[in-house]
Amino acid sequence: MVELDICDETHTGRIVLRPNYSWTWRYNLYLLYTLTAVSAAVGIGFLLAGAWIILPFSVVELSALAVCMFYCTKQCNRQEVITVTEHSVKIEQGIKRAETAEVYQRNWAKYLVTPATHPWGGARVAIRSHNHESELGGFLNHDDKQVLIQALKRVTPE
Repeated sequence: MVELDICDETHTGRIVLRPNYSWTWRYNLYLLYTLTAVSAAVGIGFLLAGAWIILPFSVVELSALAVCMFYCTKQCNRQEVITVTEHSVKIEQGIKRAETAEVYQRNWAKYLVTPATHPWGGARVAIRSHNHESELGGFLNHDDKQVLIQALKRVTPE
């Protein structure tokens, strides 16, 4: 997902990049609770039938599922904020807050677009200045990367 706040007259603005995700953590918990109820009912049924070993394995399975759901939801909360001013380009990356920040001098910075090497992959978008390069929106899908490329063209003075 790409959010734009760009002034076309000054070629400055802010671009916020976030991965697309379908459900919030609350809906993931609803799914986990439903699966836990079904698994507990089946596990208790097998326990009453004498196959007690099924119940511990269902607990392990649901624990692994909960860890995976938490990890995926956490990764979907990543974001990158690209702030372009008259003299600098600032890139802040993190999960829910800025964990890293890089500042490039606008006069020396170049945006690079490398075509996809795989039919399913999207183009690679990066910024480079003084032999230092950072990828932008590595988590974006193909359509969102095209929106990012158009936005970067808007903030690049001609």
